[in-house]
Amino acid sequence: MRLNYYRFPETVDAQTRFQNGADAIGERGCTANPDGDCPGCPHHEGNWYDCPFATVEDAEDIVSGIKITAAKALLREFGGAAWTNHIERDGGVFETTPITLTGNNSRHKYNRHL
Repeated sequence: MRLNYYRFPETVDAQTRFQNGADAIGERGCTANPDGDCPGCPHHEGNWYDCPFATVEDAEDIVSGIKITAAKALLREFGGAAWTNHIERDGGVFETTPITLTGNNSRHKYNRHL
């Protein structure tokens, strides 16, 4: 199994990281409904992460479980780093490979049976 990750550079602010897939940390807010919370907002439809008015004070700097094409898009836009963890059946990581903007990252050949 493969899990892909992307890490934002330190210069990218929390709101931008959140809007591009990073998990929120701590307090959340809503610019359309500042007196209430986001689930009560008339603009809120379904997932809080999809609401265009949602705001965060802090966000993780790693996005995990994304597609390679999404990781490459984030690399093009923000820089940073992206990688793939190759997972054994027991859940351990046996290899980590970088995701680069050039080349085909899906041609990884396993030299042992998983």
